[in-house]
Amino acid sequence: MTQNFNSRKSETFSINGKVFKSLSWSPLKAAKNLPKVGNAFAVPISFLFSNAENPQEAIPQALMMLFSQLEDSDISELFNLILGDVWNMSTDKQLNIETDLDNLDELLHLGASVLTQHYGCLMSGEGFRALFKVMLPLNQMA
Repeated sequence: MTQNFNSRKSETFSINGKVFKSLSWSPLKAAKNLPKVGNAFAVPISFLFSNAENPQEAIPQALMMLFSQLEDSDISELFNLILGDVWNMSTDKQLNIETDLDNLDELLHLGASVLTQHYGCLMSGEGFRALFKVMLPLNQMA
C-alpha cells in the first residue's frame, strides 16, 4: 500500500463478508469530482425528492433517468473515479473491480458507501445551504 494509507483518514466497509478500506478524499478532491458524480445522480435523485408524495410512480421514472444518464456516460470511468482510493483488505491491494467484486449488487453497495463517505456531509452540513443563500440573490440580480 502507499505511504498515504496510514496518514489519511479512512473508513472500512464490510460487504458480503469482504472488507474494504476507503481512503478519504481531501475537500478539494471531493469538490473536483462533484460535477462528474453529481451529473450521474443529481437529476434522478432530484426527481425522486420532487415527487416524494407519489413514490410508486416516481421510483421507476427516476431509475429510467439514472439508467439513461449512465448509458450516456462512461460507467466504468465513473466507478473507477468513485472507487479509485479503495483497498481490498483481504489482498492488501487496491480494489480491482473486475476480480474483487462478485456481482453488481456488491459494486453498487460499495459505491454507495464510498459516496456517503465523501459526500454525506453535504446532507447535514451548512456549506450548500450557505452557498445557496449567497448565490440565489446574485442570480436574481443578474
